[in-house]
Amino acid sequence: MEFQIEINNKQILVEEGETLLSALRRNAFRIPTLCHMNRFSPTGACRLCVVEVLGKRDLITSCSHPVEEGMRVRTNSPRVIKARKSLVELLLSNHPDDCLYCQRNGHCELQWLAEEMNVKERRFFGKKNTWYPDYSSTSVARDPAKCVLCSRCVRICEEVQRVTAIDFISRGNQTRVNSAFNKGLNESSCIHCGQCIQVCPTAALLDISHVEKVQAALSKDKKQVIFFISPAVVASVTDTLGFKSKVKARDRIVAALKRCGAFRVFDLGTAHDVNVLEEARILSDRLAERGGGALPLMSSCCPSWVKYVQSFRPGNLVHLSEVKSPQQILGTLVKTSYAVQEGMDPESIFLVAVMPCVAEKYEASLEENTHKGVSDVDAVLTVREFFQLMRGFGLDIAEMEEEQPDRPFDTGSSAGWQAGYSGGKAEAVARELFRIMADPKKEQFKFNLPKNLSGRREIKVPIGGKEIGFAWVSSIAEAEDYIRHLEDEQREDIHYIEVMACLDGCAGGGGQPVSRGFEHVRSRKRICVEMGKANPIKHPGENPAIKSLYKGKRLLPDHPTALDWLGRQFNKK
Repeated sequence: MEFQIEINNKQILVEEGETLLSALRRNAFRIPTLCHMNRFSPTGACRLCVVEVLGKRDLITSCSHPVEEGMRVRTNSPRVIKARKSLVELLLSNHPDDCLYCQRNGHCELQWLAEEMNVKERRFFGKKNTWYPDYSSTSVARDPAKCVLCSRCVRICEEVQRVTAIDFISRGNQTRVNSAFNKGLNESSCIHCGQCIQVCPTAALLDISHVEKVQAALSKDKKQVIFFISPAVVASVTDTLGFKSKVKARDRIVAALKRCGAFRVFDLGTAHDVNVLEEARILSDRLAERGGGALPLMSSCCPSWVKYVQSFRPGNLVHLSEVKSPQQILGTLVKTSYAVQEGMDPESIFLVAVMPCVAEKYEASLEENTHKGVSDVDAVLTVREFFQLMRGFGLDIAEMEEEQPDRPFDTGSSAGWQAGYSGGKAEAVARELFRIMADPKKEQFKFNLPKNLSGRREIKVPIGGKEIGFAWVSSIAEAEDYIRHLEDEQREDIHYIEVMACLDGCAGGGGQPVSRGFEHVRSRKRICVEMGKANPIKHPGENPAIKSLYKGKRLLPDHPTALDWLGRQFNKK
């Protein structure tokens, strides 16, 4: 049922049951918040969203109060403004005064609120927090002194990722967010997804920075620094800088990295193609019962998902694909086959991945991704760190001339773009499986998306006379619920599950630029879809580098470490 309420002497139409904050924002009334997050139930903890309702004695929190017929609301009365300003001043009373060199300077929500509330001086003085930062993790850094106890990181870790690596401890003015037993994040159940960084309003949660490491390598004459760029990063740069579709953002990124001193710049698309091809072959073997292995086959390209399975669902390890992530695939190829072809010493190569993901930092640090003391990938830059690197070198990507990536990893198929959003990789694997198993004269590939994309996402594709079930989920909560559903119902009609730990896949990755809403996530997904459709190479097998790999043209030599990491040899077929 719809009815009208009065907001600042203006009548607006609202729906019964919705919150006052939702109605206000839908009608272009901007209300400040710290604890509120879209898609989550309201808490009213920060109280910055208070408004005045005529006839009520106290101010009410608009995020948790439902609309009522006949309400007369004032969003910016002197009483409301004074209350909000006092709340911000109290938050600042014991906050560190290091804004000038804080990593979130200019992107801090507390800083924005202080400006909006016209806070010009410190009226309240509290004892500064003496809690020390935690740099024990390989991916996520914590600075409890800058925490404003908004609960956003705690909620996303518990409700979306089902990990609960961090939570509130102590009471009163000693309350803070910490991991279990006051240990570092490296000893917690953290899966390194970085979603807590995305929702943190201040610099209480940050990346473990690799920028200084990359800058140091670029300054050394004996190091040959090689970058490779994920297609999802190109989509993010396109979105952030507002490039039009005709602008080749990837080629401008390549030119900018060359200006920084990069020896070579590669496209990660080739590694995405390898990942899709190999997972399709494994699925084909399992369906035909040739290679054994449990069904459904679960994707292994997301390091956070792999870490979750290892920590919380070890019984599902048999379902995981043994193929490494695209980052580690290309890292191994560069440090083995490419180094041999170019006559380079692998120890002289400093390989930098530019990724939309924080967990890739954790993955690159794993012992199994290091061979004879040489890491497959030496450093990982998130999209945020990439922009920081550009600012440090004084480069404007929008002003760069276009320059192609270097061969042999200079391009990729549409599969690389599809990997940038939830469901895209499942479609790419289904298409490749169709190429392996189906008779193109009798069958036509159809991957028709279900009408309801808000619930479980699954589809049945006719391939080789069989109905092959594909499913895709994003966030650990959705993956956990879906797998439990399959187990409880004893369903055997789903054969492949694509799992991305981050909401909406890599488009919402933990390494993406921090933003208040989910609008940029949808925009990045749209760009990935458009780029995939515009890509001239539609299928992984059409990629020239892939043809060289699989036809035994010595792009990959008989190197044991290069052959073992996929669990199969490229030149078998």
